[in-house]
Amino acid sequence: MLIGLSLAVAALASVPLYFQQVLINGLAYGISLHQVMVLGAQYAAVTLLAIALKLYLQYRGAMLGETIVRRIRGRILATYAHKRHAGDATRAADGTIVSMLTAEAESVGLFAGEAITTPLLEFGTLLSVLIYITASEPLLGAIIVAVALPQAVIVVAVQRPVNPLVKKRLELLRRAVDRTIDSANPWPEATILDTFDGVLHTRQRIHILKLSSKAALNALAALGVVGILVLGGWLVLQGKTDVGTVVAALSGLTRIDRPWKNLIKFYRSLSTVLVRYGMLADAIA
Repeated sequence: MLIGLSLAVAALASVPLYFQQVLINGLAYGISLHQVMVLGAQYAAVTLLAIALKLYLQYRGAMLGETIVRRIRGRILATYAHKRHAGDATRAADGTIVSMLTAEAESVGLFAGEAITTPLLEFGTLLSVLIYITASEPLLGAIIVAVALPQAVIVVAVQRPVNPLVKKRLELLRRAVDRTIDSANPWPEATILDTFDGVLHTRQRIHILKLSSKAALNALAALGVVGILVLGGWLVLQGKTDVGTVVAALSGLTRIDRPWKNLIKFYRSLSTVLVRYGMLADAIA
């Protein structure tokens, strides 16, 4: 169901661009009021249909994630209880179990629904809009591709050093919780605070990397808008395209910006969840 809904919403993504192009060109070159009303009604109907489908898709995806969270917590608890009753000294510390049952299980489990819907929905939307713009004017489509490809390279390059930092942060948090609730061998407060300082410094490095890449992505997106305006203006003046196509390309770039950013966010989340999942798997093995 999630796959079908994702593909349906993605297929509808380029339809508003068609209505925008037809309406603008019609207003510029002559169109009746009746035709405007009909096109407007069709535009509204398609938009509301896409919104309704996406709402249901998001709900089903969210509930799938919640179900997986419940399953992960049950598995962690069962493994820990079995090892404790058996007197297995290799079982995870109590603080680590608390961390795994709360934040870690939730971050991994909730990703399950997103793992199905996001790549299909966002990549499908991206592809649908890009195909429509390229079919209308190949040069404008080429500009969008020229903006997206460097952004992908930047994201992949930045995420590689982030993953080890994510793992280090989780290890430090587990250590701090273990030391905080260790009543048998109390740790000095200063030692635990030093661990929190390590978490802070790790997060600082992560923020520097992510925010720097975000600024670079925004700069490329802004240059893409300038490129479409300049090239589109030149094509209109040369009589090789119409104003409606340029407006649709600008609107398409805006519509692509959201799914593209969501895909980037998905890739980052996937990389982080793989780190978290590996640590959970090691702890309950």
